Amino acid sequence: MKFSLKNFVMKTLTSMKEAGEDEYKIMQYALKYYEKGVLVEEDLAEVESWFETEKTDEATEEQPEE
Repeated sequence: MKFSLKNFVMKTLTSMKEAGEDEYKIMQYALKYYEKGVLVEEDLAEVESWFETEKTDEATEEQPEE
């Protein structure tokens, strides 16, 4: 099996998220590999979507009950 740097980077990003790493560190890591041509815009959008879901959940939880 051929080594895929892209798959390795995406698995690393997933592991970072699961370990509770800060969003900015994960995005910084992803951007570094985007600039090197390893990741594409769709990969960045996927990583960003992980945090959009969390922000939506947090906003829902913070709304006061009437």
